[in-house]
Amino acid sequence: MSPRSNENWLWALSEQPGEAQAEALQDLREFLLRAVLVYLTLHRSDLAGWGRQAVHDLAEDLAQETVLEIRENLAGFRGESKFTTWAYRFIINRAASELRRQRYRNLSLDQLREEEPAAFQAALSDRDALGRVDPDQMVERRYYLNLLREIVETELNERQRAAIVGVHLQGRSMDEVAAALGLSRNALYKLLHDARKRLKARLAARHLSEGDILAAFEG
Repeated sequence: MSPRSNENWLWALSEQPGEAQAEALQDLREFLLRAVLVYLTLHRSDLAGWGRQAVHDLAEDLAQETVLEIRENLAGFRGESKFTTWAYRFIINRAASELRRQRYRNLSLDQLREEEPAAFQAALSDRDALGRVDPDQMVERRYYLNLLREIVETELNERQRAAIVGVHLQGRSMDEVAAALGLSRNALYKLLHDARKRLKARLAARHLSEGDILAAFEG
């Protein structure tokens, strides 16, 4: 790829279809492909079991998708860095997102639901391990945890339950749970917000608040 100035990149990519644009698109695609192949090589642990050709095919797809994304965002380039540095961020962000998806591809909604009972039990066991609380406090904690479990199981829909249990009881990352539910991070935030709002309403109906329950688990 011949060196290009920022102005040349913008001019060529913004041109009407023709030789200049075709060459710029090819140069950009080759640059992105090289960059993402290096990135994927450094993160091969997230692609365990993938052969060389499969990794190369993924890189090809990511490069092509990123070329389209960059063309759609040319107006956002301010010339504060080299054009290739700006373009590099697009391909790395896209590759990182794909690797997160691959990392969590085996986690499913069914698995989250299957693990739900164990998650509630573990939440209680972790707090009460080795007899570190007195019997009365243990009874109170069990009551509140069972109450939360009842509300989660009867008042939330399946996706809301999986999100609450996955993030707040199992301690899974937002990316992991979002991938399992087939959601973006923003969509998962909205799902969790709605679930928490419903939980608070059901607690309020019982004249309880989050603070009442958290207080029982302090210490």
